[in-house]
Amino acid sequence: MKKLTKREKLLIYTLGCFLIGFFGIYFVILPSFSSFQVVNDQVSEAQFTKESMEMAIDAIPSTMQTRDDATASLATLKAPFQPKLTNEGLDMLLTQLSLDYSLSPKVLAIESNELARVATFTAYTSDEQPSASVGTEDTTLDTTASTDATTDTTTESADAAISGEGPETWAGVVNMELTGTQTNFYRLLDAVAARPDMIVSTFAIAPEAAATTAGTTSTTNTTAQLNGGNISINVTFTVYMVEK
Repeated sequence: MKKLTKREKLLIYTLGCFLIGFFGIYFVILPSFSSFQVVNDQVSEAQFTKESMEMAIDAIPSTMQTRDDATASLATLKAPFQPKLTNEGLDMLLTQLSLDYSLSPKVLAIESNELARVATFTAYTSDEQPSASVGTEDTTLDTTASTDATTDTTTESADAAISGEGPETWAGVVNMELTGTQTNFYRLLDAVAARPDMIVSTFAIAPEAAATTAGTTSTTNTTAQLNGGNISINVTFTVYMVEK
């Protein structure tokens, strides 16, 4: 058998070392490095979670204080408003309110009692100023045109004052027919205007039916006046309610 030369032995030794290093790297070092990366990522994630929990724990007192302040503020905002009322509750509320101002309810009809959107109102500003009419036109026509223009401007102002839809809340719309003096009704209007939980949507006042006195020889009709005696009032209330 031929002996290996020194060069061949060196090549075989080098090849063996290379194979040992290759298999060592492939089967030992690379798997270990991958495991190290996984463990390192888990450690980093756990460290981040720990820091987040520590920050959350440190923020608990301030968070609870903020929650308590928000709860107190919400309770303060809800305080002036009525809790959600049934139809009977609306009837009792508005009947008592009318009686408090010496007005006698005759008819009460609940139009709706449900969730409704509250319109948001904004101040109306007009960029155009109405110009005065110049000429020798007929006075009646000028007056009529001026009245129509004023009516259109008023309608436009009322329409422009409503901008979009607001938040939803419970709202009860109630139509009532009342009798009483005009002074007492104006006192009622002032009282409702000062309350945040209701508004007077519309109202119309008229004198009560004329009284007729019949005699043996003649009949005298006494015409009722708005500024004297009782009047007939048709009024629509909108009552805003919240969950409490």
